[in-house]
Amino acid sequence: MSMKMQHNFFQGSMRIKVEGKMIEPFLQACVRRGCVISNIKRIKENEAVMTIRLSEWKTFRQLRKKYRCKISLLGGKGLPFFYRKITQRTALMAAFLLSLIVVFLLANTLWSIKVEGLTPELEANVEKKLQSYGVSPGKLTIGMDDPNDIQRKLLDDIPDLLWVGVNKKGTSYHLYGVEKTRHDTNKNLRPADLVAEKKGMIVKTFIKKGRPLVAVNDVVKKGQKLAAGKLVEDKDILVHTEGEVIAETWYKVDQNLPTTQVLQLTDGVEIKEYHLTVGSLTIPLWGWWKNEDSEYRHETKETNWEWLGWKSPVDLKTTRYYKIDLKKYEQSKDKIQKLGILTARESLSQYLGKEAEVMKEKVLHLREENGKVKLILLFKVHENIAVTKYISQGD
Repeated sequence: MSMKMQHNFFQGSMRIKVEGKMIEPFLQACVRRGCVISNIKRIKENEAVMTIRLSEWKTFRQLRKKYRCKISLLGGKGLPFFYRKITQRTALMAAFLLSLIVVFLLANTLWSIKVEGLTPELEANVEKKLQSYGVSPGKLTIGMDDPNDIQRKLLDDIPDLLWVGVNKKGTSYHLYGVEKTRHDTNKNLRPADLVAEKKGMIVKTFIKKGRPLVAVNDVVKKGQKLAAGKLVEDKDILVHTEGEVIAETWYKVDQNLPTTQVLQLTDGVEIKEYHLTVGSLTIPLWGWWKNEDSEYRHETKETNWEWLGWKSPVDLKTTRYYKIDLKKYEQSKDKIQKLGILTARESLSQYLGKEAEVMKEKVLHLREENGKVKLILLFKVHENIAVTKYISQGD
């Protein structure tokens, strides 16, 4: 490589295009300033390309306005351009690598620890032990013990723990523990599930011990398991499940109420009507012309004539009509309905117990029948449907 080529390589050279009507005077002025121009090629009458040194670019830019020429950069060679390209790519690669490192650190940092199923005192003890193992929020999970090892250490170091599950979910640890009971002979501490005593829709769950199997708004059948005493499906870790499952249930109540209050609302006007009955034939005799526009309550009495054991085929039927005040009659029926609802609600509350709550009622049917008011009601109740079902140790 000649000295001139080495010099151009280290200083850098540029291939440019010059456009304008005064190209020759413009180039002569640049040469007078000491510029070295090579590889000149005329493309058009007012357009030419050429090679200059990088250090002369400033001179060309200063003179172009005076001679009204336009300069365009076509490319560059030499060490300065090579260095600039390497620098740009290096910065890009460094930013990319830095972003990968940040994402890696964020994904491998422990952000939260959640402990459930334990008393506050025992929960604080577990968290203290976790810190001693190097497991705490803000630390990298790289180098931390495996969840199974953490589980084993907690069971060894905390005697009050019957069982603890350690699960790593993303950037958090979720622990569920069961505290040891001190009276193992107590019947109420035998392994047991919670099952549904009756059909209902779940409105609230509160499971102190055990593995919940249902959620709010689930519809369960009688005998369906609500919470399991088996904490892990494939392990024989059993506890006595405790808690409540409040469900919405419905009760149908029939009420038969006397209509004495209603029947006493007649205005005292009495009309008698007489009919003669001969077999199945009825012949009106008196009072059949009463006003049909009014409402009446009636009482009917029929004779039963007999003589020496012989029954007469002819009988006299007497019907007494009492006029009714419809306004008071309807008001009295409404009072009887309210009384029936109140009586049914109190009876149902006594049957269910204090813990159950009667939410509302609905009248399904109301009619008068044989001197009584028949009332059919439907009550919506919130009650605890969970009952204990002991687990057979041989299963």
